[in-house]
Amino acid sequence: MHIPPYYQRSEWKRFFAGLAFGAIIGYLFFLFIHGQLQEQYTKEHIELSSKLNEVEDKYEALLKNQQNGSDTKPLSVTDIKVAYTNAKKLEVDLLTQHQLTSMVKDQLSSIPGKDLVTVASQSDLIVTTIENKNYVVDDLSYELKVSKLIISEVIQFELEIKILR
Repeated sequence: MHIPPYYQRSEWKRFFAGLAFGAIIGYLFFLFIHGQLQEQYTKEHIELSSKLNEVEDKYEALLKNQQNGSDTKPLSVTDIKVAYTNAKKLEVDLLTQHQLTSMVKDQLSSIPGKDLVTVASQSDLIVTTIENKNYVVDDLSYELKVSKLIISEVIQFELEIKILR
C-alpha cells in the first residue's frame, strides 16, 4: 500500500499550514476567554466574601448591643461606606480597592451598632486609625488619607490612596 506524497504539492502544504495556524489561533482565543471569565469569577468572589464578612460583623455588633441593651433606642451607626478619590488616576484595580475597603472596615468593625453621639465625638480617633496604618495588598504598600468624613447612620469616607515604594 502506497501513501500519496501530499507534502510535495503546494495546495496541501497551504492546507496543513492553515490547519496548524487555525488551531493555534483557536487555542489563544480559548485562553483569552477563560482568563476573562476567571477574572470575573474572582472579582465576584471577593465582593461576595466581603459582603458576607460585613453582614456577620454587623450581626455580631447588633447582638452585642442588644445584650448590653437599653429601653431607649438612640440613633446608631448601621453601615460604613468607603470611596476612593484618586483610584482612577493611580490606576488601582477594583480587586485592590475591594481589599483596601475590607481592611478599613475590619479596622472599624467595632463602630456599627454604636451611638451616633459617641462616634461623632471620636471622629478624630477614627481618622487617625485609618491614616496611621500602611495597608499591604499584593506586595504593594498603600497609605490612605481621609479627605472627607460624613458621620450619620451610614458613615461615609472619601479616601485618597498613596502608593508607598
